[in-house]
Amino acid sequence: MRKTKFLVKLSVMSLLLGLGIGGASLEMQAQTCNAEWTGNAGNGSWNSAGNWSPRKVPGATSNVCIPTFAQAEGAGLDGSASSITVHSIQIGEGGALLLGSGKVSISTSVTNQGFITLYGTTLSAGSIALPSGGEIDVYDSSSIACPAFSNAAGTVSVGTGGTLRLTDNPVQLESGNLSGGNWLVGGALMVPSNISQITSQGTVVDIDGIGSAVEDASGGNALAGLTSVGPGAVLALFDSASLTVAQNLTNQGVVDASGSLTVNGTYTQGTGASTNMGGTLSATSVTVQAGSTLGGNGTVESSITNDGTVSPQGSLTVTGNYTQASGAALSEQFSSTLHVGGSATLSGALNITINPKHPPLSGAMYTALTSGSLNGSFTMHTTGYTVTTSGNSIEVTKQ
Repeated sequence: MRKTKFLVKLSVMSLLLGLGIGGASLEMQAQTCNAEWTGNAGNGSWNSAGNWSPRKVPGATSNVCIPTFAQAEGAGLDGSASSITVHSIQIGEGGALLLGSGKVSISTSVTNQGFITLYGTTLSAGSIALPSGGEIDVYDSSSIACPAFSNAAGTVSVGTGGTLRLTDNPVQLESGNLSGGNWLVGGALMVPSNISQITSQGTVVDIDGIGSAVEDASGGNALAGLTSVGPGAVLALFDSASLTVAQNLTNQGVVDASGSLTVNGTYTQGTGASTNMGGTLSATSVTVQAGSTLGGNGTVESSITNDGTVSPQGSLTVTGNYTQASGAALSEQFSSTLHVGGSATLSGALNITINPKHPPLSGAMYTALTSGSLNGSFTMHTTGYTVTTSGNSIEVTKQ
């Protein structure tokens, strides 16, 4: 199957963060199979009777099973009839159903523990369940009509240039709260309602690439009203993706700003949260609360009040002022630098780490901080180093 690199990024992220939410009950979804894919015809076509047991192409009363690691192609993708109508479909772990630009109607349930790939497909079902490991990949312009579409712990991904229109809100989106599933968007994901909160451990929204977006039914920004990213939830912007929210935004989970995030208000990072820079974060002000970390490289187009940890990796620029409280820290690997365009008001700690494979020699120097003006000083720093203020910069020398 065709994959884009953003699928790999978030699959790895989900594994590392332990993003598991209990999936919908398979027993509730399951139907007794009376049409099982065998692939014995050897051509992969849904419309070949020899690929089924019994040897008959499934019809409106068929409860279809595609077993583990099997792959079927239909709805025009196999070069034959472009419509499929069945009673139910179950796809086993690692199994796959590839669908072309036809129409697929499932009168009751779809339970997908493997992969469904849509290439311009119009799909309708009574219910769809994506437990952990289940995935729907979308290319071209596709739509899903389903009043009970549950992506509790699976993955919905829209490939670069693709569009997926959901005519009904997923079960996980209620009253503006998105509370489950991985939503990986390299094209356009269209949902009926706006999203004001990303909640629950394990909820991932990944917007990947120029022009990629989560949109409302009219094509507007469905995340414009976003006010919070909850504990354990993830909002990620990769590969020059951009997002603008219209008001204050509070991050209590993980925000990856490798693209461009614009907050028309205050960006507040709560205790236990993290912001991973790599692009641009723009806000009227940024607050890093105790027990949280803002780190990486790129540019913060704002002033920062640091009550937690700011951790440059390479070069991190703050265009406004930087204020570090007595219980806060600037933590950086030897040779990283925080550049402050305005004034830097300092207290607290300067923590210095090294690359153990390439430790600095005695006498090696780097610039820890530059600023337009400098007030105060660090009250403590890592032993084994000399910290010197020189004009509006702070130099570190290995002893």
